[in-house]
Amino acid sequence: MAVGGSPSNQVGGEAILEALGYKQELARAVSVLGTIALVVSDITPTASLLVIGPVVLATAGSGAVWAYLIGCFIAVSVALCMGELGSMFPVAGGLYSIVTRVLGKPVGFLAMLDYIGQAIFLPASVAIGIGVYVQALNPGIPSNIAAGVVMVLVTIVALLRINFNAVLTAFFLLLELIVVSVLALAGFTHIQQPITILTHPVLADGSAVGVALIFTAVATAMFSVNGYDSAINFSEETEGSAAHVGQAVVTAALIGIAFELIPFIGVVFGAPDLSKFLGSPTPLTDVARSAFGNTFVNLITYGAILAIFNASLAITLQFSRIVWSSGRDRAWPGPISDALATVHPRLRSPWVATLFVGGMATILCLQSTLVTVVTFTAVLLILLYALIALSALVSRVRQTNLPRPWRMSFWPVPPIIALVGTVVAITQQKPSDLLIVGAIIVAGLIYYFAYLKPREATHWNMDISAADELARLHAQS
Repeated sequence: MAVGGSPSNQVGGEAILEALGYKQELARAVSVLGTIALVVSDITPTASLLVIGPVVLATAGSGAVWAYLIGCFIAVSVALCMGELGSMFPVAGGLYSIVTRVLGKPVGFLAMLDYIGQAIFLPASVAIGIGVYVQALNPGIPSNIAAGVVMVLVTIVALLRINFNAVLTAFFLLLELIVVSVLALAGFTHIQQPITILTHPVLADGSAVGVALIFTAVATAMFSVNGYDSAINFSEETEGSAAHVGQAVVTAALIGIAFELIPFIGVVFGAPDLSKFLGSPTPLTDVARSAFGNTFVNLITYGAILAIFNASLAITLQFSRIVWSSGRDRAWPGPISDALATVHPRLRSPWVATLFVGGMATILCLQSTLVTVVTFTAVLLILLYALIALSALVSRVRQTNLPRPWRMSFWPVPPIIALVGTVVAITQQKPSDLLIVGAIIVAGLIYYFAYLKPREATHWNMDISAADELARLHAQS
């Protein structure tokens, strides 16, 4: 039994997949532990702390600790919602497949567009971060070029078999957890700051941090611990019952959050000079340098680069499954959908979708800045989280006869917390980011009603009326 819920039956993931109208095309070759390794690698504690953490610190100063605490609390609530819904609909489309089957096809299509936006921007946000640390070791290497080279290598590896990638990410994950543990040790064994940095949080220039600024940073903090939804995206390649999907979501979320939140708090309190720490592009390794010296930090930085590579790989694997699923669900004109839905006959990987995700991320690495990519992607993320929280409420009311292989505890508290938290966080984001997301929503609705709706027999043709077949599976189990 996983923390936060329980399996209610042992319906196989492949049986539910077929009941939903899909064929088993990807290789179901990853164990539950392998999936958890992939998912925690997707959450990527090291990459998130070293790449996203500085953005949270730049936004909220020492109030970033509060932003992380609030963001992680909301994230656990979201994970509980995802665990239950993901076990009901264990499909590679993940969150957009869930929203479509609970809230309807128009809203589901907007959720898919949101996910595709993340597929384009999120891998780049991590890879750009690797360029920062490569440049820290060798200032002569342009960070964007380094990030682009990393994305090319990641894309090549992501084309290989999923079971190979699960083993590879598990190996790098072990290294990653060692790195964040050392960062936590550097902070907690060299406490320099008083508790007043929390009771009276400040920015790098010494000015006070208000509640609104903390909530602005909550979205980025939630982005930092994001990735546990990938257990659903890998569900068509995970062995065993659909309950394992819910278990993997919540277990991976708790592991990833713990290995981010605890080191982050330790490093903030271990900063020898708070103003310099908050203004540094590499604040976390700066604390390790003051605690253990330059040679040790260089070793940590090499480890961090490998960990960030691992994160880029896991994220690319996840989003290539989402893009592949959008082609299978006929979200695009015929030739585009056919191409994206292609599976390599020998490697059993969605190779065209993988090349799309890797190619777009490589282009962004060469053109974008880290802060721009992170803040915009965070808005996409919390909007999709809000839809999932709403789905978790609506599903229990409207889909009472559907099997829930893994059920969250304390319903309806988690979805209410998640919904309120995400709505508050959305209201505090940059107007420019909100306007861009608003424009995407308007364009998506126009495309849906002008192109997809008239062609609903052949496009965006997910079976959302499989209740009887799913109920039969539940009765048989």
